[in-house]
Amino acid sequence: MSAGSESPPATAMADPSCPPFPLLVEEGRHEKHEETVPHGGELELPTVDLEAPGEALAAACRRLGVFRLANHGVPAELSARLFALARDLLAGAPFDDKQALPGYFWGTPALSALRVRDVNWVEGFHVPLLPVAAGQQHHGPTSTAAAAEELGELAREYGAHMARVARKVFDAMAGALGLSADQASAYLAERDGFVRVYRYPPCPEAGHLGMEAHTDSSVLSVINQDLVGGLQVLHGGAWRDVAPGGTGIDGTLLVNLGDMARAISSDAFRSVLHRVAASHGKERMSLCYFAFPRDDAVITGGDGSRYRPFTYAEFREQVQADIKATGSKIGLERFLRH
Repeated sequence: MSAGSESPPATAMADPSCPPFPLLVEEGRHEKHEETVPHGGELELPTVDLEAPGEALAAACRRLGVFRLANHGVPAELSARLFALARDLLAGAPFDDKQALPGYFWGTPALSALRVRDVNWVEGFHVPLLPVAAGQQHHGPTSTAAAAEELGELAREYGAHMARVARKVFDAMAGALGLSADQASAYLAERDGFVRVYRYPPCPEAGHLGMEAHTDSSVLSVINQDLVGGLQVLHGGAWRDVAPGGTGIDGTLLVNLGDMARAISSDAFRSVLHRVAASHGKERMSLCYFAFPRDDAVITGGDGSRYRPFTYAEFREQVQADIKATGSKIGLERFLRH
């Protein structure tokens, strides 16, 4: 990770579990985040019933690209267990022990490509839904490694429910778009998705984001939040707060459309720009499931699409190349027809 300055940044280590997040205030260095987009208060999201999505789902996809999902069938007890285990591990284990575990990240999953001042106030685990390979077992102190193994197993159980939810949501989306059965199958490889467990520790300093503004590269993402909140979406030229769902207000999940849904629909569906505000008082936890097309699926929105046909593998490789070269994702603009 490049510091982008001659002297190392000041860091915040609130407790042994906290990653060495860089502080912005330092002698001769004061680069607080400049807010150029106004804050517009809370955004009321539509609610879609998974058992009868109907036109409500298509309307939500076209208008906002994010909605609440009711009657999803994910056991509340399973979500609660996963939240509790993740909180105990991430907030309880020393940073050096966590850093030795496969799948652990801090700052951002793409931290190595970013400048220090771009570090997000977040840490977590990346958990593929497929079983862990023989060479990927956790190493480190026995108690921490055992907790990480348990977290992975529970996250994969939770991910199986997410795969079911994603398939049902996408099949309804496919019907609204008039996709063929082959397209509906190729455009969502739900069991190749993954779960990320995020912890946003309390932040002692203003000017930070828990997660920088971005669109997801997925077809769709399913978010389960605690009560703390912090998720914001850009709507009407302003950042708008999204009240928690999941273990929060009403047991609903949040579904967020990604770049692939936008491309598949030829821009009829929205890929919402969103971020997470750093919390200054309480830690925030969330569980996020991401579903993608098959690598070889040819993404096309039809003859009138602004985008040339491309495979998801091409898109992923281009995003990785752009992050490595510039520190940020460019996304669908790379695939415009010329």
